[in-house]
Amino acid sequence: MVITALSIIVILNTKPSAAETPVGTDEKIILIQSCEKIYPDLEKLGTEKFRQRYQYHMNFRSCTILFNDLLWYSNDTDRTEKLVALLDKPTVPMPVRDRLTQSQTIPEWIKDDAIRWQQGKEKDTVFSYGIRYMITSDMIPALTNISDPNYCENRICAVQNDFLKYSIKNTGIQDVITLTHTFQNVNENSLIILAQEVSKSGKTTNTFQINEDGLASLADQKCCDYYRFMHKMPLQIGTKIGSTFDAQLTDEIVYPFMDQKRPALIAKDHTDSYYEIIDKQTGAVLFAKHQDRIRKTIWTAELVETNIFTKDIKIQYEDMRIPPWFKNVVRWWTEGKITDTEYLSGLGYLIKHDVLYV
Repeated sequence: MVITALSIIVILNTKPSAAETPVGTDEKIILIQSCEKIYPDLEKLGTEKFRQRYQYHMNFRSCTILFNDLLWYSNDTDRTEKLVALLDKPTVPMPVRDRLTQSQTIPEWIKDDAIRWQQGKEKDTVFSYGIRYMITSDMIPALTNISDPNYCENRICAVQNDFLKYSIKNTGIQDVITLTHTFQNVNENSLIILAQEVSKSGKTTNTFQINEDGLASLADQKCCDYYRFMHKMPLQIGTKIGSTFDAQLTDEIVYPFMDQKRPALIAKDHTDSYYEIIDKQTGAVLFAKHQDRIRKTIWTAELVETNIFTKDIKIQYEDMRIPPWFKNVVRWWTEGKITDTEYLSGLGYLIKHDVLYV
């Protein structure tokens, strides 16, 4: 899972071949089919071996563009058409995945779908896919109600009975540890966590506290260190996270966790000996790795189970509700009578206030 998530970033830093990008639709469909054939090797071989094997493949760059887009994971019947439209977009070198902002234009395929839907040529499900894409890409603003007491601002986003379960590996001790942290008491100033650890040596249990600065300490300790499995929200590219390794958020990816594709951020230290993959919506650490070059050991922590993600904003795939009058709004937008920013802001308002279900 980790190799798959990180591979997108590494591959995008590879120079494209000069002999790719066919011009016709039929050629693009063939290209997509060729990408389908090599994608399993990305998961099986890992980043470096995959790059070595396919860096001279004539469609290498185009395939990585496809692998790095949410459309690639879609099961919609018109997935191929949308991927063809994606290949029609100008290729701009981007080391970051899905770093979309309100200043960027809405993808052309979304506008094309909206036009056909407004004209009655497409079903609600097709139109809704574009909206869901803009939600997961953070193009639609203000979906979280700031007056909501659960809204996170400069604090760790956890409530009572939340838990994080990790598989911890350390080559120095040749053991796999199962670590479970359960949040037992949560308030504005501190968090109380019950930690349970299971290893070859048996099971241990202890309790520690996290203060408002994100520093954790046992009851009998005066000194403390940053809590390493969850970070204060919100998270932004370029900022430092609370860590003993002085790590900074550098890139965005989509990370596969169980049956989900989680928007995530990567944090690294300046020596590249430590990095984390952090869930963008909750601040939970999805994966972490530290390579101690002096002791020649590698420590990893992989999230294997949690209930935290169940509190995310739900994107409904059934029981959609799109008011008939909204077709007028779409028509105004596609005719240029309202801007992309106005359209996105309107969508955010309607979704936030349960007028629009997608």
